[in-house]
Amino acid sequence: MKSSYRFAIAASVLTLFLALSFGAPAALARYDSYHSALGQLRAARAYMAHPDSGELHDQEKSAIVEIDAAIAELKSVADDGKGPDDHPSIDSHARWIAGLNKAVELLNKAHDNVQKEDDGSGAKDRAIQHIAQARKFITQAIALEQ
Repeated sequence: MKSSYRFAIAASVLTLFLALSFGAPAALARYDSYHSALGQLRAARAYMAHPDSGELHDQEKSAIVEIDAAIAELKSVADDGKGPDDHPSIDSHARWIAGLNKAVELLNKAHDNVQKEDDGSGAKDRAIQHIAQARKFITQAIALEQ
């Protein structure tokens, strides 16, 4: 009786281990495009966070709010466990206009990645709207700087 009980426990542990080993990567891979977009959004946010003048104007502040909202939407479906400062390295010596242009480029990539997913939750559409608003605010900020 004891050996069959031990066998059942060992079989259960092995089954659980196999399920987690093969199921977890599939779950993470399910939202690869969202995870890529999250990294791009965080990097765009990082470019926005350090203006040359040391002070953010209303357009830049609004862009950051929209980027944060897009990140929140995507994390509600595909949380990658990373915080807002966990982003790919950026060129911290870039001039302000170049940084704003890089942020727009990253937002375009994030938009394309979000567009690839279909989670059925509505987060995709809301994230795309926030990304579009952020691009609009950054474009306004670029126009004011020139």
